Amino acid sequence: MLSDTHILSCSAPHLVCELAEQVLARYDHTAVTLISGPRCVLVQLRMIDGVAEMVFNAGEILVTETRLELNGQFGFGMVIGRDADHATALAVLDAALRMPGDPHADLRPRIAEFGRALSEAYERRFAAAAATRVAFETF
Repeated sequence: MLSDTHILSCSAPHLVCELAEQVLARYDHTAVTLISGPRCVLVQLRMIDGVAEMVFNAGEILVTETRLELNGQFGFGMVIGRDADHATALAVLDAALRMPGDPHADLRPRIAEFGRALSEAYERRFAAAAATRVAFETF
């Protein structure tokens, strides 16, 4: 099962931004305090060796990250590449989903819908790749 964070970071940026705008519409503009960002930074891309199952650093990737507070609740967003709007929207949604009492429970069905679409896209991509698979055992 995919986490909310994974779903939102891999979903279409315009959809995530729309969802964040819906959350922000419930608050006064003073409810958001930017802690840092959005800023572009390099982070290590960590991979797992498939044979030895050891973690190694494959290189660096560019990400955009944002840290903020929404009505006193911390939120963090990070996406691969340069996309300040997407990273900021992720931070807003992260803060909203962390709030005690779950006042933004109405977001969860929409995120689940994004997750289903993402899973279907993964399955289509896997099926397309599987069609080109070579069975070396038959040689």
